[in-house]
Amino acid sequence: MLTRVKLVAALAVAGLVVLALAGCGSHDGPAGQAPSRTLSPARVGSPIELGGNPVAVAVGAGAIWVVDASRQTLTKVDPATRSVVGSPHRIAGGPFAVAVGEGLVWVAAGDGSVRAYDPRSGRRSGPAASVPGANGLAVGAGGVWVTSRRAGTVTRIDPRTRSAAALRVGRGPADVAVGLGAVWVANADGASVTRIDPRRGRVAATIAVGERQVLAVAVGEQAVWVVRAGGFDGARPQLVRIDPQSDKLAGAPISVPGTVPLELAAGDGVWVTDAGAALGSKRARRGGVTRIDPAARAPSGPPLRTGDRPSAIALGEGGAWVTNEASGTLTPILVAPQR
Repeated sequence: MLTRVKLVAALAVAGLVVLALAGCGSHDGPAGQAPSRTLSPARVGSPIELGGNPVAVAVGAGAIWVVDASRQTLTKVDPATRSVVGSPHRIAGGPFAVAVGEGLVWVAAGDGSVRAYDPRSGRRSGPAASVPGANGLAVGAGGVWVTSRRAGTVTRIDPRTRSAAALRVGRGPADVAVGLGAVWVANADGASVTRIDPRRGRVAATIAVGERQVLAVAVGEQAVWVVRAGGFDGARPQLVRIDPQSDKLAGAPISVPGTVPLELAAGDGVWVTDAGAALGSKRARRGGVTRIDPAARAPSGPPLRTGDRPSAIALGEGGAWVTNEASGTLTPILVAPQR
């Protein structure tokens, strides 16, 4: 986020897989319509030096939370001062994903453990849960949701009791997002997205999205957004929109610049990270972050350059926060408030 264990990372780092955390955006207006407003201005801020191999990021509880795969740590960053708070906390088992919700910070690790931490003290809170083959992680709708590509399941962990219940979904579930009254699962090998009704704890719909792979899913901008790719190497990526009212694709697909899209977030636009050159490519590219205008259905400009091998992205606290794996940095993309 092993380093991170999600299908998408296999495309970027020698067979390893990473998680894509979904960002939630505005939910104003009818769910079936793309917003028509103009996007807020955005600029890339100075990188925050973290070192190591930052692979996952989440925003919540007044802070930015970063998981480092090589150092096996969880780091808290103050968004106002853009500095590290205290010392990073050691996380055993190969941490690769982080999410914030239910008053806690949740970290999933390659050994299948899912642990919770107090956002103020950084101390462990309660027992760990176990999801063998854990891939994706999201918190919301009264649960902690963890995909297992190996088992073909999504497990709901009760945030209070830590009891777990698995639900079978499509082939190769990887990324997961919560929003618009549902849990959305990208079935990486099944070219589909599963919608789960969290109140009834059952699959409500399976939505075909075409192409060979489903790389990432996010909820925001009154819709569900999915990155799909036509090749197993993550080539020819496209962004498609799912109407949550009809459970159908809405509008034409949007081509995403670059290759190897790693993560997706939605809010004041739809943001896609690109790690750089595809596996086996002799052309070195730094990669970047593409911001899509949902109303124009096109990139709002050229990719934003944040650092070497940008991967994870999360929204909140005044903008987007991007981890750069090769640079060992966290870069803010500052978004001006709308007037």
